[in-house]
Amino acid sequence: MPRYLFDVHHFDGDYLEDNPAGVELPDDAAAQEFALKVMRGLVQSLDEDWTGWTMEVTEGGRPVWRLPFDAIPPRKPLAS
Repeated sequence: MPRYLFDVHHFDGDYLEDNPAGVELPDDAAAQEFALKVMRGLVQSLDEDWTGWTMEVTEGGRPVWRLPFDAIPPRKPLAS
């Protein structure tokens, strides 16, 4: 099964530590779905400004997918 790496970095050179061993997933579509779940979780759980941050997915050095966090909708306020 392919092993995918998920790198989160900022345009100014900052980055978040990733699991250097990566994650085994069946295909590129599963890796993209996993990346979106991670991104949504970060955006919703951390009260941070994600402007300028990007998720990059690679497999064996091959670029698979890249998406800026700006494309993830912000956390919705709870209804009262």
